[in-house]
Order: sequence, then structure tokens, then C-alpha cells
Amino acid sequence: MSTPTTGLRLFARERRVRLTAFAREGTPVGRTARIAVEGDHAYVRTHARDRRNQHLDRYPEVEITPASLDGTPTGAPMKARARRLRGPESRHAARRLARRYPFTQGLAAPLGYALMLDRSVHYELRLVGE
Repeated sequence: MSTPTTGLRLFARERRVRLTAFAREGTPVGRTARIAVEGDHAYVRTHARDRRNQHLDRYPEVEITPASLDGTPTGAPMKARARRLRGPESRHAARRLARRYPFTQGLAAPLGYALMLDRSVHYELRLVGE
């Protein structure tokens, strides 16, 4: 595992973050997500039918905040830019998340998506200004 070298190192030990995307009219839409930090970027996963994808694809500027189990923010938000991953990059992100969270992201999430007849969508997060 590579050592985080940026402000994302603050999230390297976090189990959960609140990822806040913005709807078309600018309304913040926040949900919890698992995060895996690798160097100067991080990975998160969502499912293909999640409305969050529309928000992230339309307006990739997000805020990430350390969060508790129920999604309550526990720290200061940081601005980041999200980029949807495809192909080998997406598989790499899936492996990083599975390595960090073997049960939930390595087994439960892929199985759950398969049962819902859905697929995983991975995003890379990079802090704005770095």
C-alpha cells in the first residue's frame, strides 16, 4: 500500500466518509461511502442506478468529510474532484477497496449488486488545489 502524501492522508484511517455531491440546482446531496486512499487520490464505490452518479457526472466537484457510522460529519469538509473510472482503472479501484474492507467491499457489495442485477461504479477522488 502506498503512503498517502497529501491532505488525503487525513482520510487514510477513516472507515467511512460523507461524500456530498451537488444536484443541478446546487442542493447538497450527501451520503456515506467507504474510502480507500492511495497516494494523492482515493477511491469510492457506488452502484450504477444510484442518483449520486448523475450528480457526480454532471458536476464532479464534491466535498468529503470524515463521518460516523450513521453519516454524521465528524470533521471539516475538504473539496475534491470526482472522476468516473472505467476498465482497468475501475478493477484496480475495486481491488483497493476490497483490500481495505475485505468483507463489505470484497464480498458483500459485489454480491449485493449481483443480486440487484446492478453493477459497481468506481470514482477517483483528488483534492482540489493539489
